Amino acid sequence: MLLLEDDPILGELIRSDLDEMFPMGQIEVVGPAFTVSEAVGLLQAELPDMALLDIELSGDRTAGIRLAQHINQTRPIPLVFLSGLPRNEGFELAKLTAPYSYLTKPYQSQQLADTLELLMVRENQRKAGGTVSASTIPKAIFVSTGYGELTPLPLDKLVLLEADGKIIRAYLQDEERPIVFTSPGLKNFFMDYQRELEGDFFHLSRKHVISLSKIQQVKDNHIRLVRHSPDSKHTYFEIPIPKNGDSRRLLFSRLRGSW
Repeated sequence: MLLLEDDPILGELIRSDLDEMFPMGQIEVVGPAFTVSEAVGLLQAELPDMALLDIELSGDRTAGIRLAQHINQTRPIPLVFLSGLPRNEGFELAKLTAPYSYLTKPYQSQQLADTLELLMVRENQRKAGGTVSASTIPKAIFVSTGYGELTPLPLDKLVLLEADGKIIRAYLQDEERPIVFTSPGLKNFFMDYQRELEGDFFHLSRKHVISLSKIQQVKDNHIRLVRHSPDSKHTYFEIPIPKNGDSRRLLFSRLRGSW
């Protein structure tokens, strides 16, 4: 099991507790790794079958989340978070990576051991009956929304990216206010995250990237995108379809393939 923990004393305490709780060696701790880069190296060298991750490392409040995303996208293994962040912050971040469990510091040895033992039972049953596809793991893109501040854009809720010069507004389903961030341009942003966006998203124009799965209707040279649940105000966006160029043709080609 990979252990990511930047406090060396706490890291050794966790290792010692697990050695005591699992005296038959059911869990072999790899680490602790103190940084994301060190953890990536251990992942490649030791091939652990699960991971226990802190979230904040040396003031970086999303370090463990980025590592979890890397794991999910390269070699998915079950994840358990052990975090000292305020629960409403850490838990919401952790959910984006579909972990097995989320525990808070200060931790209780028995609770940690029980969580990991149940995880091992689940994994043994899963391996006996089939595998879990990595494609089912929710994904998010992290964007800079202020100095030293990263905000997740959960792709399953992202409806629309709208650019005004270098200012980009990301509209999420059932959220009133957009997430605002800066980028050299919408085209560059789309290219930078093409791997994450190309499945469900379409670069419609210089101003708009849309989610194809959120299209409610195409009518009169406009696209209607679902914005809120039916009982809310302003339940949709209406985005104009470019009249000229390849964008219009490519859009309808994509829609014919997905509908």
